[in-house]
Amino acid sequence: MEFAQSIADAPLRFNDAIQWGDPVTAALQLFLIGLGALFVGGASAALGYLSLGAFFSLFTVDSSGSQSP
Repeated sequence: MEFAQSIADAPLRFNDAIQWGDPVTAALQLFLIGLGALFVGGASAALGYLSLGAFFSLFTVDSSGSQSP
């Protein structure tokens, strides 16, 4: 239960950590947050793409025409 509560409190703590008083600092922090989100999202998408490719390759027939001796 404590874990779920800490997840619920995370946005509030994160909002308090950003220095909203200075617009340049706030914009830089939000840019870096977005950049981190793109990095994590891109890595997750690449892993998902490779995993789905490996999964679907289990059900395809190799049509290269070569036969084993």
